[in-house]
Amino acid sequence: MISVIIATRNRNAAIAEISLPSLLRQDCSDFEVIIWDASDDESTRDVSCKLGPHFKDRRVDLIYQKASRVGIASQRNDAVRKAKGDVIFFIDDDAEVSSDGLGAIKRYFDDFAWLKGMGLPILDVHSRFDRYVTHPFFGAFRDFVFRFFMSKPPRYRKIMNSTRNILPIPDSPGIAEWLNGGCMAYRKSVFDDLSLDEGLERFGGYAVGEDYDFSHRIWLRYGKPLLISASGFVVHHNAQTARMLKGPDKVAAIYYNTARIRNNFRAYRPYKLLPFLWELRMGLTLSLLRQGMSPLDLTRGYLRYKRARRKDLARLKDKKS
Repeated sequence: MISVIIATRNRNAAIAEISLPSLLRQDCSDFEVIIWDASDDESTRDVSCKLGPHFKDRRVDLIYQKASRVGIASQRNDAVRKAKGDVIFFIDDDAEVSSDGLGAIKRYFDDFAWLKGMGLPILDVHSRFDRYVTHPFFGAFRDFVFRFFMSKPPRYRKIMNSTRNILPIPDSPGIAEWLNGGCMAYRKSVFDDLSLDEGLERFGGYAVGEDYDFSHRIWLRYGKPLLISASGFVVHHNAQTARMLKGPDKVAAIYYNTARIRNNFRAYRPYKLLPFLWELRMGLTLSLLRQGMSPLDLTRGYLRYKRARRKDLARLKDKKS
């Protein structure tokens, strides 16, 4: 059985209009749906109560749980403990799963006993590469960087030598080195050894990068590839989020989480200094400028990141002493 987990906050419209209706259209019924809700009101609970009978008619359990903790990583970790399925399938509340999506996931895990994690191809309503372009210069510069360092954009989801994750255009079936949090499935047994890193919520519940951190650690831990299915897909509708960070908080979270994820990976693989300096310093800064961050936001965010790192190091030193 597949346990579909939706960790949400203050997006009842997306739950009611996108994710739950798509799950009602699945061509299989061997799954349960768990909504782990950190909303500030009862609107998401009301949606669950309204749609619950429709799932019951299909003999599918729709379980609603009010979250005791707020944060995408912590909510997902808590929901896994409630799940009864052999496979855990995380989707976003604004993710529309094709009618053959869950059937494709079931077939992959049945056919490949060694498989630990997989996803469905994601069709993004708004391309992540074009969403923030504010000047033609940045698009041309990005294309130059791809040609200079990689010859051409990657054909699959790749982790660079700096430990930065890269998404191909378009998302294609086959091997992947990381999975997207809006659509990722794992055998439940992997959660006996690993969990999503809740430390990535340091600057807010959005937890930038928790998906590629967790999925790639599974790749490294078990030495088995992740896969993107050749059938089924998910449409990501990019609904407005209550978790999304802004300004200096966003800058601090991106720098801090990137450093933390790099340390998570170093238990398994070294990183190279030159790609680190280029991709995780220059590259991140240029990316933030593309997203409209001001130099003042960058400065304030970077200082917050450095303070957080100093506190972490002091805490680690005290723990060792």
